[in-house]
Amino acid sequence: MRIWVLLSAVLAAITLQGCGNGADLEEVQKATVVQLVEVKATSSDQVFTFPAKVVPKSTVNLAFRVGGRIQSLNLPEGQYVKKGALLAKLDPKPFKRAVSMAEVRLKQARLELKRVQAVATKGIGSEKSVDNAQVAFELAELDLENAKSNMQYSQLKAPFDALIAKRLVENETFVKVGTAVAHLQDFSRIHFEFDVPERLISAYRRKNVHAASAYIDGSIDKDFAIHYVEHSTEPDPVTQTYRVVFAMDFPKGMDITPGVRATVTLKGGSDSAFTIIGVPVNSVVAGNDDGLYVWLLDEKTQTVNKQAVTVGPMAHGWIAILSGLEAGQKVVAAGASQMQPGMFVRPYVAQ
Repeated sequence: MRIWVLLSAVLAAITLQGCGNGADLEEVQKATVVQLVEVKATSSDQVFTFPAKVVPKSTVNLAFRVGGRIQSLNLPEGQYVKKGALLAKLDPKPFKRAVSMAEVRLKQARLELKRVQAVATKGIGSEKSVDNAQVAFELAELDLENAKSNMQYSQLKAPFDALIAKRLVENETFVKVGTAVAHLQDFSRIHFEFDVPERLISAYRRKNVHAASAYIDGSIDKDFAIHYVEHSTEPDPVTQTYRVVFAMDFPKGMDITPGVRATVTLKGGSDSAFTIIGVPVNSVVAGNDDGLYVWLLDEKTQTVNKQAVTVGPMAHGWIAILSGLEAGQKVVAAGASQMQPGMFVRPYVAQ
């Protein structure tokens, strides 16, 4: 009797084990086969490239300090002008009349002062009348000085060697005080702006970058040595990256247009904390909202879900991930466009 009980227990165990294997096999058959790749990190060569934009040292609004009718303009957009070049001029007639009137009033005040002083020496006039005449004379001097200054202000000259970015008015236009007539860009120095991920920004504070260069795309086709200027201390709320600025002196004999694309290369020292992670380019998929994402594997459930990422430069079929992933995670490397949230997957194994 006891033998039959043992045999029954063994058969039951075998039956249960067989059922379990069948269920597992069914789940495996339902799983979508995908090619997975591990998110890699590197910091061996300490060389990193970033897409950058060429921008001027500063941009200013050119405006008259007096109002009037524009008589002439010399503001060709996209052209460089030398410091002191005449760029715009108001009709000078009202300013010349103001100077003439101020000169007449000054002459009158001078004569009145002399008359009052002469009378006072004879003991006829009062000391107060002399003081009033003296004040009137000094005010007349100030009026003349202001009139002459306004006549100078009726001409706009380039405050520095500049590029005329945009002309805002046309000839014969009446402008008020402070009305901008053009945007000028200071290109005595060229700035390169680019975004750096949060994990790298500390390297700038420690000054671990011992070499930096910029390659300007297009007709320039040349590398330039650049140096650090500044970086923001508040990250972008969406990308969690920091804006960094490097610069160089404007190269003589070259025509560099603001806004052109460039590539900045940074080389860190042996003690640099530069570390960057990357995935194959075909792992990154564009979403309907113009954002970028990857399909990230949950190793516990063997399912994949969308993970938004911020990307950096590409090299040799790999793309840098600035935010959204960590080294060691796994993402779908092939067939990412066919994935669905929560899809059960199993890794492709080469035979």
